Amino acid sequence: MLEGEGVIVLNDRRAPGVPSPIKRIAVSSGGVFVLDAKHVKGLVQTRRSGPVSNLGPDELHVGRRNCTPWIELVAYQVAVVRQALEPMVGGSEVPVHAMLCLTRAEWEVASPLEIREVCVAWPQLITGRVQAEGFMDSPTVREVAGTLDDVLSGN
Repeated sequence: MLEGEGVIVLNDRRAPGVPSPIKRIAVSSGGVFVLDAKHVKGLVQTRRSGPVSNLGPDELHVGRRNCTPWIELVAYQVAVVRQALEPMVGGSEVPVHAMLCLTRAEWEVASPLEIREVCVAWPQLITGRVQAEGFMDSPTVREVAGTLDDVLSGN
């Protein structure tokens, strides 16, 4: 689904010393996309707990389930990918996007959510963003993917 012309996909990658794998990394002209997918049913909402005078940060809820830990995991994985790119010349300039795909969820609005710099959306929107034109040319896409492939071991 993500594969397309100019898109390189790396599956199930681990960084040294990091226990949880990164399920999917897509590299395209638009940058690096750290992707996780969850197959949950229910209405997608954001909530903020706490009294009106001191609301906490946004939380992701699908149906009755608090799914905020998924946001935190993807944000952590983005930090791991950014660290993997640092030694590469220009690596700190490569945009790294965090994306959480909810494949079976229901959406009240026709726009994705942005929670703690993680885009929460449905499959078609995420595929469109990964495959959209960006600033990196094909050799740069291959170089970035190669660096990530070297630093992050596959399972």
